[in-house]
Amino acid sequence: MNENTGEAMRMLAATVLLLGLGLAPRPAAAQWGLSAEIGVARFGGTSRDTAGTRVGPYRPTTFALRVDRALGSARVALAVLYAKTGFAGERNGVAVVQYDVGSLWEFAPETSLRVARFGAGTEARLEAGPVVELWKVDGDRRSRVGGRAAAAVEWPIARALTGSLRVSGVLTGSVFDPIFHDAT
Repeated sequence: MNENTGEAMRMLAATVLLLGLGLAPRPAAAQWGLSAEIGVARFGGTSRDTAGTRVGPYRPTTFALRVDRALGSARVALAVLYAKTGFAGERNGVAVVQYDVGSLWEFAPETSLRVARFGAGTEARLEAGPVVELWKVDGDRRSRVGGRAAAAVEWPIARALTGSLRVSGVLTGSVFDPIFHDAT
């Protein structure tokens, strides 16, 4: 055996080792998830007149279904949210509410990343993606497109059951269509 043969054998061994590590079976990192969510929404900056009165959707209870696919520490999801809402005029801490005037369907594809893992499976995640909102207000249909960002903490409850706390924000245009235009 000469020096070139020894070098070739070491290269072959290293190549076989790297190839073996690359092709070795791994635990399945991808899995599907389905969740049902209940929440409450707050709206800001919807409409404000010159006297300071704000008018907008008023604190609806939201119901959402989310389907997701985990791919290691990343996850892709589609959330569909529904809310039936009233509208309120608010000024100086007083609100006048007319209930059941509008409804909202929200479609939000998103990507999330695990940013931290604690103890026995508790995870902190950051989520973001576009959002499409379909509003029905007093018979009129309106659509808005925007962006959504969220932070979530998830923890295992049972083998296939996870609890979560999610805080999210959505930025879209006002639910109200502009009616009046300043002529000046």
